[in-house]
Amino acid sequence: MLSDTDGGVQARAETPEPASAGEPPVLEAVDVTMHFTVRGGLGRATTVKALEHASLQLRRGRIVALVGESGSGKTTLARLFALVYTPTSGEIRLRGERVLPGRGRASREYYSEVQMVFQDPFASLNSMHSVRHNLKRALRIHGRAGRDDIEERMLELLERVSLTPTKDFMGKLPHELSGGQRQRVAIARALAVGPKVILGDEPISMLDVSMRLDILNLLARLREEEDLALLYITHDIASARYLAEEIHVMYAGQMVEGGPTEQIIQNPQHPYTRLLLGASPDPARTVKAGAASVFADVEDSGEPPNLAAPPQGCRFHPRCPLATDECRTSFPARTEHATGQWVHCWLYPPGAST
Repeated sequence: MLSDTDGGVQARAETPEPASAGEPPVLEAVDVTMHFTVRGGLGRATTVKALEHASLQLRRGRIVALVGESGSGKTTLARLFALVYTPTSGEIRLRGERVLPGRGRASREYYSEVQMVFQDPFASLNSMHSVRHNLKRALRIHGRAGRDDIEERMLELLERVSLTPTKDFMGKLPHELSGGQRQRVAIARALAVGPKVILGDEPISMLDVSMRLDILNLLARLREEEDLALLYITHDIASARYLAEEIHVMYAGQMVEGGPTEQIIQNPQHPYTRLLLGASPDPARTVKAGAASVFADVEDSGEPPNLAAPPQGCRFHPRCPLATDECRTSFPARTEHATGQWVHCWLYPPGAST
């Protein structure tokens, strides 16, 4: 199903055509903006513009990758999906209905459908309690098992994430497990509530390299078995290609490009996407000659901006050798392509369809 090579990460040998392609999204962010107020000395307050007018749709049976450098807004968007924050503007919608952070029954109902797998599996598990406790608590809170079958359900969850023999793991504490095993337990706990959406916030970045491929394979298998909508957040565009059908690229809080994975990899439109690809060598990748010539002079030439005082227009323009006066003054409209790819860049006619 999935493969890798000594030279780098390849696309999956077979990309299933989901039955859900024409369905409405299970979960979506609609034009969401997130600003944080940070209090400093002498009562001064600073506004950090972490996310600006971002939209993203998650459909069942689909894996969508959100790619960008640290500080690009990826985790902020995931936490908006998880209702950790209330957006400054815009909406989070579940099955087309607007949702807001809440407590009690409404909160449990939302989290029975939307679960998050965090970057650090050790921090996300209760270190004072066993695997049995971590799984049992999720099953009980969400009413997914009774007294008679709860043990069987926990063993089944460990089996689904390939922690076998299952009984050997039930009594272990998190510190007695490897990083990959802890992440499998965290995934099992997320599955315990029967979610329709899983948000993976860089779920492999803190694991040994030897374990990363196993976890990506596990997520892909669970997507197929459970017909899940899966958001995969990463700074590594090569692993995004390996796992996802769609890639969306973020820079400094702005969505700059997105579309089908192979379109993004083979024909990157935005200079920042090209920069990400250049930072992740993959001999299996071939870039179209036209794209290669247009972006031949794009190389890393600086750092992401301070989001407390971001530049106007396209926030990538201070690092972009192709920037024009328009880039420095206003953010470009979305340009749609017939392939399903889209881009926000003044190099292309605003609003045009090609």
